Amino acid sequence: MECEVVVVGGGPAGSTAARLLTEKRIDTILIEKNLSFNKPCGGGIPSAGLKEFDILYKLQTNIPFNRITRIKIIPPFSDPLEVDFHDGELLIFNRSKFDSCLRKLAEEKGAKLIEAELISIEDFRSKIKSNIKTKSGDIIQVISKYIIAADGVNSKICSLTGIPRPLYYWTVSFHAPEKLINKKDTCEFWFGSSHASFFYSWIFPGTDYLSIGTGSEDIKKLENLITNFIERRFNRQIDVNSYKLRAYKIPIWEDRKFFKNNILFCGDALGTVMPVSFEGIYYSMKSAQFASEAIIQKDLNLYERLWDERFLKQFSMMKKFQDIMFGSHEAIDKWLNIHRDPAVQEFAMALWLRKEHGSKLIPLYLKAFKSFISRIVIF
Repeated sequence: MECEVVVVGGGPAGSTAARLLTEKRIDTILIEKNLSFNKPCGGGIPSAGLKEFDILYKLQTNIPFNRITRIKIIPPFSDPLEVDFHDGELLIFNRSKFDSCLRKLAEEKGAKLIEAELISIEDFRSKIKSNIKTKSGDIIQVISKYIIAADGVNSKICSLTGIPRPLYYWTVSFHAPEKLINKKDTCEFWFGSSHASFFYSWIFPGTDYLSIGTGSEDIKKLENLITNFIERRFNRQIDVNSYKLRAYKIPIWEDRKFFKNNILFCGDALGTVMPVSFEGIYYSMKSAQFASEAIIQKDLNLYERLWDERFLKQFSMMKKFQDIMFGSHEAIDKWLNIHRDPAVQEFAMALWLRKEHGSKLIPLYLKAFKSFISRIVIF
């Protein structure tokens, strides 16, 4: 088989790249090794992000979702902080259905979807030969000019090309009955080292379930952390042992190569997860958009320029906050309490919820945290 672009990985990044490329009449094959995979994930994405890609209406009319209009943040020491979304919303999707719908949208534009696993890649007459294995065991060779590696935090293409895989944290989560909480319109974020290590614990209400989970830098801590979180949040109303726990890696954002030769890395394979919030879906889709534009323009350096222009300052700022705030309970408490100021809430909502460009907002947001940064140095 021959095409212009092979996209490896049928999650949000890969499906978005395949759709955008085929919209420009670029012959594209999308490869996903397991079309039934349901990634352990809260499944949240601001509706503003989906509007950017002009797919909000199609998703809302094709798959079920839950609308979130407020968040509740519980610091280690202080009283809870509740924030209403006066201008915006967070949508919670089942990841399996969400990913499947994105792949369908790519197919509707002309992308060819194959359920298969990438085995190897090699040079072939100034192009790239991808050897893929279908579920039936057939080996297919696909010749292309470009490859988009959207194959996740465990990226095989990173290994095949000698690029280190992204660093990562671990999360553990499970689905519980929605009747355990009263408010289906509220996401909860709990902070405290007894149940979350360099991370937070969460409750995301889905369409007919709760996504409950926590995170850590060490997989060995996960079982105790999730047990401690259940005790703190539900006062032992839930027996964790009666649910299927699923552990998964969340990439850590760092300075990485955006492409090597004609292979471009997107989404979790590039580590495009926002520090502190650990939001990944929207940013993986944006990385796919920028990579696709670079291919369309035949200028691969454009990929990193587009990313840096839109997100580098914001990611760098949040990484500094993350490094400081997770250093102690005192730091976390101070950082969260600054968000009680309505002006600071507005900056945060503009950047996170409404996905506004950060060039003007980031200096104002940083200014609000100057006293926090100077005081934290003491600890």
